Amino acid sequence: MKLYVCWGTFQVPGVREHPCKVAYDALVQADLEPEVIKTHSVGLMPRALQTSGRKKVEDATGSKWVPALETDDGEWISGSSEIVAWAEQHARV
Repeated sequence: MKLYVCWGTFQVPGVREHPCKVAYDALVQADLEPEVIKTHSVGLMPRALQTSGRKKVEDATGSKWVPALETDDGEWISGSSEIVAWAEQHARV
């Protein structure tokens, strides 16, 4: 499985919990070790300025925003809370 994130899975100081970190932590806690794909850029930018990773996420989910999860079965889950719920349902622990 591949977890598409912005720049990483770290917490940004002084900011609410970062959605990419929340999604990553939920997958790891569920013993689902995702391959992390850094898409870089920012979701607000026009498609012409987006990275190939952001374009792939948009093509698959209809949204440029990450985090987005591509499962081993080819299913896409978009959004931090949706990924957390999916991880809880598919936990290996």
